[in-house]
Amino acid sequence: MSQTQLDLAAAHRWALSAHALLDEACARINELNVFPVPDADTGTNLFLTFDGALQYVRSHDSLMSEPLTLAQGLELLSRGMLLSARGNSGVILSQLAAGMSEEVARSQEASGGVVTELDAPMLAAAFERAADLAWAGVARPVEGTILSVARAAAQGSRAAADEGQDLHEIAEAALRAGSDALSHTPEQLPNLARAGVVDAGGAGLLLVIEALEGVLTGRSAQDARRVPTWWTEEIAHRPPEANVAIAVDGDSHCDHSDGTFEVMYLLEGSDPESAQRLLQHLVRVGASVLVVGGPTQWRVHVHLDDPRQALEAGALAGRITHVTTSALTPSGGAEPHEAIKTAARPGVGVVACAAGAGLASAFSRAGAETVKSHVGARASTGQLLSAIRAVWATDVLVLPNDPDTILVAQAAARAARNEGLSVHVLPTRAAVQGLAALAVWDPQAPVESALEGMAEAAGEVTYGSVVQAGESGQTPAGRVQRGQWLGFVSGEVVAVSKDQGQALKKVFSAAEVAHAGPVEILTVIAGQPAEFDVAEPRVTKWGKGHPEVSIEWLTGGQPTFAWLVGME
Repeated sequence: MSQTQLDLAAAHRWALSAHALLDEACARINELNVFPVPDADTGTNLFLTFDGALQYVRSHDSLMSEPLTLAQGLELLSRGMLLSARGNSGVILSQLAAGMSEEVARSQEASGGVVTELDAPMLAAAFERAADLAWAGVARPVEGTILSVARAAAQGSRAAADEGQDLHEIAEAALRAGSDALSHTPEQLPNLARAGVVDAGGAGLLLVIEALEGVLTGRSAQDARRVPTWWTEEIAHRPPEANVAIAVDGDSHCDHSDGTFEVMYLLEGSDPESAQRLLQHLVRVGASVLVVGGPTQWRVHVHLDDPRQALEAGALAGRITHVTTSALTPSGGAEPHEAIKTAARPGVGVVACAAGAGLASAFSRAGAETVKSHVGARASTGQLLSAIRAVWATDVLVLPNDPDTILVAQAAARAARNEGLSVHVLPTRAAVQGLAALAVWDPQAPVESALEGMAEAAGEVTYGSVVQAGESGQTPAGRVQRGQWLGFVSGEVVAVSKDQGQALKKVFSAAEVAHAGPVEILTVIAGQPAEFDVAEPRVTKWGKGHPEVSIEWLTGGQPTFAWLVGME
């Protein structure tokens, strides 16, 4: 039997059901990615976004002396999804919760009372707000993606609301319209058409809408893990051979008079690097800070005015349990994050994403705060926000070094700016661009000057890569068989070869043609799959033909990509 209202309990069931569906369909969503390389983690990103959001909500339960209101619950879920968002699709998905949260807040403000459920018009408005937020958040929106599905779902829900339909019928209309839009994504993106698949992010969004429709239908909890029929009929099918390629421990200070509250908890599943970052942040927002233990379990203690800051920071570093919060003598109550503003050192700091230990070491030596981020384990918004907070500088620049982490970096920057921090994103798409930007970084320069100089240096780099094909298919450089090596330059396939060294050689040639002006520096970064014995002779031979070029080698340690190349 369908429901006529969406209250806090129903919203909770929706989140759990969406989490279960994304868990069940994770691998199949990953398979929809059109690149025949193991760079397909859309399903993983969507699942981890919801998983982290639920952990975030649970971490705040101990602070609530009274039951949550609908507005509070949706605000926590929205904040949790934003902080846990991974990949561009995860950021866009988080806008659905944001749309609901903002619509409830708007209704409460307009009515002057407490809103206990979303009615039909409010749900339609939430879908519209979610789509608006998603489209506005992308610098260059593309049709045929999750954005198209979000917009269609919003249009479907609005049409149903205008016809006076009930809550369940509006969710059903959003699902139908979104499903129809998803089926047309191959017509909008040639890459999808050649692969015989639909957009992976859009498919994941539909599963989340499916979960909402299921809750409003009143389907049993046992059905929560069952991938719906439309998936089997419209998404899971693909033609044979259709997988086509393109396109801390640390010091503490113990002035117990500082802070209004004492917060203590156990942090589990956090490595020493994350624990150290948590320590740095807590020292800036509180007093009497302790982060002790290791290597994966830490005891945390802090005095501060807003306990939520301590819990949020801990939830970003790992899983928090055994939380206790006690009131202390009021200390005057500084504004939230005022400590960050006053403690910041003049100058420009940098946060850089690194796909491997060698790259992380190189970025760290250059002075950047690093965040681990690679295929299958890309950095979340919350992880980047945590790193931003840990940089003791007046201004912070973020280098995502990956096209699928740019939106995440921008979301983290917005969240940091809401806390009063000055943060800018330099949208680097490759590690070699990040290294070039750091080479000209002047921490003492005005932020506008630093950003301009680093952007210019990154923009002068032509980047490429060599990666093993995970599937067979057709590419602009010829047909590729699973296990062969693909060469990319600026995201486009330029080489197919059985030999890793030969693919690397073709990347050099294509990058040289694509590069504007003479090449002065060639950077070659070896990843975990690198075969030095076949690749090194190719590099040496190329270097002999280009004696004017300085060749720089780096063991990056990145998974997936055997070689990363930069010409500048």
